[in-house]
Amino acid sequence: MDSGTNPGVPAGSAGRWKQCHDLSFFPTHGRHPAALRWPGTNTTAPAPCAHPEGSPMLRLLKALIGAGTQPEDPEITPEGMVITGLAGLLGGTLVATDQGWCPAETIRLGDRLLSFDRGMQAVTELQRERPRGHSGHPAALLRAVEVPTGALGNDAPLWLMPDQGVLLESDKAQEILGDPFAVVPARALLGINGIRLSVPGSGISITTLAFPHDETIYIDGGLRLFCPRPRTVLTEALGPSDGGVFSVQTLQTARFLVRTLIETRGAGALCAPPEEIAGQMPLDPRGVRPLAG
Repeated sequence: MDSGTNPGVPAGSAGRWKQCHDLSFFPTHGRHPAALRWPGTNTTAPAPCAHPEGSPMLRLLKALIGAGTQPEDPEITPEGMVITGLAGLLGGTLVATDQGWCPAETIRLGDRLLSFDRGMQAVTELQRERPRGHSGHPAALLRAVEVPTGALGNDAPLWLMPDQGVLLESDKAQEILGDPFAVVPARALLGINGIRLSVPGSGISITTLAFPHDETIYIDGGLRLFCPRPRTVLTEALGPSDGGVFSVQTLQTARFLVRTLIETRGAGALCAPPEEIAGQMPLDPRGVRPLAG
């Protein structure tokens, strides 16, 4: 870029103009940087980034470029359909409630579940469905993320929807995002300790839970799953917002965060430590409500 392509930029200043222009591409918390005035002119240019090492977005971009890119879900093939674009809890998933560990398919409106940062919270919206394949028949070939016993320190197999958000805490997230907590899609776990896409079986149900605010709830094994509050364009435009507590990451960023977390702390770091749940559950933590008929 030279000063001729930017009328009013003094000769010899094109390099500084380009640097400021490039940095201004990355927004800083939604605010435009203050304008600078070139000495002796009426021309303004974006201010240099306030962060000496670049904005959080720029640091993330550099980290992703340095880590290299990966193909999108090579495990997903045309054989069978992947359960995607939908979050929720597959039937049989045990969730932490004020009554102990209960199967997701038995949860009802008003039941209180243990949340990560607000204690027990009542379910205010609930949806159950049985996914269907392309032909409209109950989907026996729908795939979900299978977490084998021990893959994440879990003592029993776990099944997750590929797009179900999972909360993680990592130093790398703090470094590049400014927040140690981030929500990643479950598909970002594929390939770790035998975690793969598999068929959970016929007749499965999916339960979607919602609360007045964004919450993360606990499932058996210690994973914390993200349950966003219901949102529509109208309610977001007219209603009060809780600000969005959790940072939801794209698949590429999520894979990078998961990989660096496991490399530094091991796969078990994705699960909450036992003391995070202890004391907030009934004395018999393995008690469960009978399965719905």
